[in-house]
Amino acid sequence: MGMLAVLALPLVILGISGIIYIYQSVIWLLSRSAVQNKVVVITDAVSRLGNECSRVFHTGGARLILCGRTWEKLEALYDALISVADPSMTYTPKLILLDISDIDCIQDVAREILDCYGCVDVLINNASMKVKGAVQSISLELDKKIMDVNYFGPVTLTKAILPNMISRRTGQIVLINSIQGKIGIPFRAASAASKNAAEALCCLAVPRTGILQDCSINYSRNNLL
Repeated sequence: MGMLAVLALPLVILGISGIIYIYQSVIWLLSRSAVQNKVVVITDAVSRLGNECSRVFHTGGARLILCGRTWEKLEALYDALISVADPSMTYTPKLILLDISDIDCIQDVAREILDCYGCVDVLINNASMKVKGAVQSISLELDKKIMDVNYFGPVTLTKAILPNMISRRTGQIVLINSIQGKIGIPFRAASAASKNAAEALCCLAVPRTGILQDCSINYSRNNLL
């Protein structure tokens, strides 16, 4: 038990640092009025982190495009947002169904996203999937699905939105990652591999375009369970 606590301590520290970084980034954006009137896309907006990001950006006056797999949950989030914000100071969020693991549909969804306002200022890739198990017990089919959700899905959506940002020479791409993108954890090989791939992608700059890329680490208890 003592050894597990020692091993878990660095992970907890990294996780807390990630949460602080995300919080400071959001506060910085709001303090500079950088999100007001900006078009912000959030995938898996109905998750806990997606929900909180939606609330913060909506309150800040962003033009939100909320994506999720379940229409009922998107509507519930929509109702929660408009019930607490001043309608004269905010925009009505737009809702779009998106299953990030369905790679074939992402191009169509990207066009639907761009049709909302004609551009995207901030893309927050928040959708993710995790699984627990020994390498030999995880099927190849599940390995592929995890890679689709955690890597190929966000990459496909980002590449579909990126030309619009490049043409305008402005935009920000955010990937919500986990500590597994930095440190491998036992019985998390499939998740760690996909998160590490996403982490590596974020390290590649988009040269001479004015586009910013950011990889934020999110820690929650569920990341370790």
